[in-house]
Amino acid sequence: MKYLAINLGPIIKTFSMARKPKEFWAASYMFSYLMECILAHLQKEKESLELISPYYTSKEALRIGVGLYPDRAFYAVKQEIDINRLLDEALVFFACKINLDVNVARNFFRIMTVCQEYSSSSEAIAGLNKALDVLELNQVAWDSNTFDAVLNYLRKANTNLPLFEIAFNKDYYSIGTLEEIARANAKQIDYSYQRYVCIVQADGDCMGKIVSSKQMDGNLNDFSSRLIAFGEAACQRIKAFGGLPIYAGGDDLLFIAPVCGTGDKNILELIGEIDREYREIQSYVNQLRVEVETKAGEETQTVPVQTSMSYGISIIYYKYPLYEAWEIARNMLFSKAKQVPGKNAIAINLRKNSGSDFEVVMSKSLQIHYNLDDLIRFTPKESFVSAVAHKIRANEQLLGVLPKEEPFKDLDERLNAFYEKIVDVAAKSEDETTYLLKTKDTFEFIYKDYFIEKKRKAEEAKENKKEYRETTIEEDMKSIISTFFSVLRIAKFIKGEEVKDE
Repeated sequence: MKYLAINLGPIIKTFSMARKPKEFWAASYMFSYLMECILAHLQKEKESLELISPYYTSKEALRIGVGLYPDRAFYAVKQEIDINRLLDEALVFFACKINLDVNVARNFFRIMTVCQEYSSSSEAIAGLNKALDVLELNQVAWDSNTFDAVLNYLRKANTNLPLFEIAFNKDYYSIGTLEEIARANAKQIDYSYQRYVCIVQADGDCMGKIVSSKQMDGNLNDFSSRLIAFGEAACQRIKAFGGLPIYAGGDDLLFIAPVCGTGDKNILELIGEIDREYREIQSYVNQLRVEVETKAGEETQTVPVQTSMSYGISIIYYKYPLYEAWEIARNMLFSKAKQVPGKNAIAINLRKNSGSDFEVVMSKSLQIHYNLDDLIRFTPKESFVSAVAHKIRANEQLLGVLPKEEPFKDLDERLNAFYEKIVDVAAKSEDETTYLLKTKDTFEFIYKDYFIEKKRKAEEAKENKKEYRETTIEEDMKSIISTFFSVLRIAKFIKGEEVKDE
């Protein structure tokens, strides 16, 4: 059977035009609504096309003010059809509804299609996704008039847009500024984090393998409907926190949120709530017993596939350029969190207005994730945090003599002695004593994880016959201490630095 794939663009270039949250939201919602118009128009051609993904309903229930439709759609082609004509008709309808010049819409939006034969829908999804990835690499230049027209259209989002009527059934929507989101309804600014916002990009792990697995044949549309339900639930959590959902298409999330929101919850606690909503998706995948074939040496094995959510978080000063912050969040997700073995990770970048930059990458299944939560809870005054960090940094060479291979014999005892004799800070309160123990546990975990991962990379390079540069002990310790220091600073920042510390 023939299968058809549709892809929309240019998403990243459009987002690059946005300066304010309203413009960012409008840039995202345009693509979701364009996909909705395409799905609605092709729905009339049921004799020729059978929708595989995403799930579509003509009901207004999916109008929750956030784009829920992804940028790709897949169909089974039952008989020949003039798809280009239909897509152009959908584009014209879309342009008229949002009050954008039709010629501008035709010149600006890219509706890419691939139609090929496959023996099953799972093979089609895998093959068509690869073909669309190649198509997306072809850059198309706009003329200045087209660019200016779309740019001016997005600027109107700061007053009113037909998109508001479509999304909210009213001609205006009060989307807060970055400063308003950062403050999260606080009457006064008491802590530095109330001048910062989080740009969060999230993505479901192993989703490509799942949707192209044999177990998804005949189940993909149902799976897509569950993903849309997850997106709706996640958006409710984000709004309740005081954040602004930008996009929730399938397993992808993009939102802006305060560092600490409603009910004194912090951004990590919000992520925990979103993860709980995602358990429905995890359960569904487990029930289907999704499996993929993988090679182990020269043998082919069938292994089960599970899914989780990974997050890239950019914490920036509210005057920082929004698009650049989104670029950081995307990089943290795809270049950092998604590279963690087993994925299911969070990668955080905190960029202070003073110019300081802190970064932490951690698997949610490992101890450091829980250690960070504990550090946030028990972090004492600023001077004590700085004293602990200084003691660690000042004794880099001494720490370099600790064991570096599993089972890390006597590491715990030697760290206990180091903390007792070297790190000891006078006049400790009960909370400060607890905090010291937490920092010791955190350092130990970071230390072990670093050398375990270093060994894994060396073995992987050897197995694949790739070049691998062995780092020196000095380089190792600088990296470990830098990560440790970033964890302490981010924990202190989320707990709350007084405004004078900014």
